[in-house]
Amino acid sequence: MPKVLVCDLVEGKPQLLVREMQPTEPAAGEVRYRVHAIGLNRADILYMQGGHYTHIRFPTRIGYEACGIVDAVGPGVTQFKLGDRVSAMPFGDPKYCVGGEFAVTPAEFLADWPIGYSAAEAAGTWMPYLTAYFPFREISQLGPGDVVLITAASSSAGLGALQLAKLLGATVVANTRTNAKREYLLAAGADHVVATSDGSVAEQILKLTGNAGVRVVYDAVAGSFMNQYADAIAEKARIFVYGAMGGTSTIECAILPLIRKGATIELYSLINYMREPGAAARSREFISEALRRKAMRPIIDRVFALEDVLDAYSYMNSGVQKGKIVLRTSLAEPN
Repeated sequence: MPKVLVCDLVEGKPQLLVREMQPTEPAAGEVRYRVHAIGLNRADILYMQGGHYTHIRFPTRIGYEACGIVDAVGPGVTQFKLGDRVSAMPFGDPKYCVGGEFAVTPAEFLADWPIGYSAAEAAGTWMPYLTAYFPFREISQLGPGDVVLITAASSSAGLGALQLAKLLGATVVANTRTNAKREYLLAAGADHVVATSDGSVAEQILKLTGNAGVRVVYDAVAGSFMNQYADAIAEKARIFVYGAMGGTSTIECAILPLIRKGATIELYSLINYMREPGAAARSREFISEALRRKAMRPIIDRVFALEDVLDAYSYMNSGVQKGKIVLRTSLAEPN
């Protein structure tokens, strides 16, 4: 019987478990597939700890990203057939979590497993690129001449945003805590790197941009860290807060620098945008084309076995990773 990742209460406390589960039959509009790899995200941890904006009900499967091979389709599904290689696009419904050796996903939120990409890459594609797609391409219409600040830039979300911003022609200022990852981020495509440990982040940005500042901020840290860059935003800047790695769920930013520049803060959720009609189709088309042209490619840091999922999340919490952490199931084909 297939194994799945389940978060359940054990002696009153949430605990991540590997359990066996009978595969469910796909309903109308759904596709079932044998999972080869699962992309891990910090949102998984927040969800299990009750710190995510999606409310948890126990027991629950976890996992937003996976890839695999279709083995059943529900009534009305015409775009996928048995044997197709597919990747799941995250859209936030806990009913459709994909962590395990099988998954069921509405066909609307599936994409082709891109040709020439490994299982780890196919499983780790959609959360990093989709999360950045809507702020960069549809909302800010980022392009040549724009400067974007990406915080926590060595995370999988940060690296995905970096690649997308460069694809759109923008200049990228990557932020990281120390200089340990400076050369790595420059090699990954960042135009500039500012380390928080080097002093005022705003002063570093203004120096690098000739006092022009940044028009878009893609912030996974938030909290009081927002004060570090507030004085380096450009006119009509857009600040997208999509995480709270600063250790608090609050925004602690002086308002005067924001008022001076007419800035806007959006508390951004990919899930909210994916609910909009046509959003999945638009984003899938753009990202899939970029993948076909090899204009973007997921960066995989480390692959763990499904049974080592607790070690994988401990590694994620360490903060040393550079890119995506992935679980590999027993069904995965050798790459």
